[in-house]
Amino acid sequence: MQQIEAANLYEGAVILLDEVRPARVTQIVRKKAAGKIAVALQSTADNASPLSTVELYQPEDTVRLCSVPSVHWSIHHGYRDPKTGAVSGSHVSTPIGPVYCVRDHWAYTSGHQVVSRLVEHHTVTTYAPISLDQLPGEGRPTERPANPGDSRFYRLNKVGPYVLRTGDDVRQLLAKIADVHDREHGRRDARNNRLAPLYPPHECSRCVSGPHDLDPVEVTITRTERDIQLSDLPQDWDYALGPAMAHARITAAADRDQAEAGESVDR
Repeated sequence: MQQIEAANLYEGAVILLDEVRPARVTQIVRKKAAGKIAVALQSTADNASPLSTVELYQPEDTVRLCSVPSVHWSIHHGYRDPKTGAVSGSHVSTPIGPVYCVRDHWAYTSGHQVVSRLVEHHTVTTYAPISLDQLPGEGRPTERPANPGDSRFYRLNKVGPYVLRTGDDVRQLLAKIADVHDREHGRRDARNNRLAPLYPPHECSRCVSGPHDLDPVEVTITRTERDIQLSDLPQDWDYALGPAMAHARITAAADRDQAEAGESVDR
């Protein structure tokens, strides 16, 4: 998950409350007199109450984004033969984040190279805290997302490797952590023999820094892309888009696609 200062929150952001409760920002009110930010939140749980809650933050307070949007671009180009003028080859740049790097990319300024496509990539990484019984059962694979280009995997909240492919991987990692805890983190008796710990791993300061560090998290990465023109690039920002601008651009593109799909059905 990505940390963000409360001053940079935006409507539509999904943040994590109390390490376990995702909530969507529905409104932001800056209280000038108190110097605080009032953030209206709507729970994202399926069985949540429809009522919103309001949290007060100092502008410098940090919160954790459960839904992290990002926008990058890639340039597709070929080479023009100076004698025949024929274009051959198909090369794709690595993903480019800063907008000025896209504009200034050498593919746009070199005479023997021809840009065939400018592709905008939208990525939304969603972190959803889940319980152990919500993981896939023993020997079962992780359910694939509907879109073949998307991916889904698991991790522990703040411990261990970033990618755990299956529920079995999560359980095996938790078992290893518990085994180390049981063997090495208990007190010693008068003969220096290690005793069993009196507390579980999630309460052990040597295993974790907080009580929810070993909670499983489902990570889903949604990817979409669209062809654009150079003039379609953001005009008011030269660096990599921050979460607020990336969210606004991805949401606007989805709304346009939905409107265009509706128009095609009406015809």
